[in-house]
Amino acid sequence: MAENTGLSFTGLTDDQAQELHSVYMSGLYLFVAVAVVAHIAVFAYKPWF
Repeated sequence: MAENTGLSFTGLTDDQAQELHSVYMSGLYLFVAVAVVAHIAVFAYKPWF
């Protein structure tokens, strides 16, 4: 039988999963911010409509 070790199917504890999620979301927010700035810069340089 499977042991109940307190781990999810990913092998992470709840605290580890929450920490990983917060780091992932921070990276996502940074990526989106850079993409928005890049789009604004390109639009200012050469509008596409």
